[in-house]
Amino acid sequence: MRVAAIAACLLVTAGAAHAESVTVDGRKVAYRQWGQGERVLVLLSGLGDGGETFAKVGPKLAAPGWRVIAYDRAGYGGSADVAGRHDAVRAEAELRGLLAALDIRQPVVLLGHSLGGVYASYFAARHPGEVAGLVLEETRPTGFTAACKVKLKLGCEIPPLLKYALPAAGRQEVEVIALTEQQEEAAGGGPVPTLILTRRNTGQGGFDGLWLAQQAKLVQRWPNARLEAAPRGGHYVHKDAQDWFVGQVAGFLAAPPPR
Repeated sequence: MRVAAIAACLLVTAGAAHAESVTVDGRKVAYRQWGQGERVLVLLSGLGDGGETFAKVGPKLAAPGWRVIAYDRAGYGGSADVAGRHDAVRAEAELRGLLAALDIRQPVVLLGHSLGGVYASYFAARHPGEVAGLVLEETRPTGFTAACKVKLKLGCEIPPLLKYALPAAGRQEVEVIALTEQQEEAAGGGPVPTLILTRRNTGQGGFDGLWLAQQAKLVQRWPNARLEAAPRGGHYVHKDAQDWFVGQVAGFLAAPPPR
């Protein structure tokens, strides 16, 4: 029993990641990392979440030779906030600053969940030479809100009560989300190898049906893309279908599609 307990403790310690920080443009940016290696996977969280949302999948993605980093955007978790608009342009500058502060010079793989996927997509489109691969988890397709209003009328925008339940940084991101979508659309796509992961396909209509249909737009923007639907769960694929998510991402990291 004692040996088993010690082994379990070692496993927990190996998977844990203590919060660290660097200075980007004079302010603190907090991050967690798992694994070691020259190849780097950077995780971008969605609206209302910091890097801790990836706490369970981060260590599982740290395969030999891979360093996995999850960071808190400005105003989230342990990162200091920043004045000005919290849009895709600001997110791009913050990510570039983080990579520079960590002395990461080689192309990285970006994995973004939800709004984090929008930021990752924008960065990859603008800096394709700096991105070796792109994973978009439940990323909101450009123009989805307009398409939703035409087909469903209701439930297409973030409810006011939910908006005010978000941290201040999240509310600031919501305030300019239309601008962020415009910025992403203007940036376009490109040849970066891409894996698109979305929610379970129920075979029904409504919001989920429209969402899945709109994911095809992401494939059109990223020609070297593959779209996969999770076997269970909803918006948080990395939590609802954790093992499937890790398997899909690990397979992509091992053999991304050629450019």
